Amino acid sequence: MEATVTVKGIDDLERSMRDMVKLYPDMAGDCLRSEAIKTRKDIVKNARSDTNTRSKSRMSLGRIGSYRVSQVQGYNERQYVEISARSPHFHLVERGHQIKVPYHFTYKNKITGEKIRRTWKNGGQIKGRVEGKFFLKKAKDDEQERFPMFVSQMVDEMIKKAGF
Repeated sequence: MEATVTVKGIDDLERSMRDMVKLYPDMAGDCLRSEAIKTRKDIVKNARSDTNTRSKSRMSLGRIGSYRVSQVQGYNERQYVEISARSPHFHLVERGHQIKVPYHFTYKNKITGEKIRRTWKNGGQIKGRVEGKFFLKKAKDDEQERFPMFVSQMVDEMIKKAGF
């Protein structure tokens, strides 16, 4: 007794799988970039609420333009996007810093116009600490909660485009 099994559609399944493999890098890159832009908006929202900034300065942490989202870098499963701050004081506000008395200060003589440099007697002493606001960390934690749902939507969309 001999049995034969014939399976139809294996070629179509293989073609659909190959199409899906070709779609993955582009869709994953688009997914990463759009999520990075949403995260940047969350960072700005947190910075505005935590620092009470009015965003008038060009280097303000409460402006979207103060943060740059890079293009997608890497290949296949090693793709990534970087979000960087353009403001030089970002790290001080994010993580906190010590308040120190400066060693020297310079002022201008009103009569002669020359610059005069003076030294503080207690220069270098630590007067206190400003705690960090951690608005980047808060936005990252929110993103980690949203990201699995966003990836599942991307996979569903990719399956539809591949013809499954």
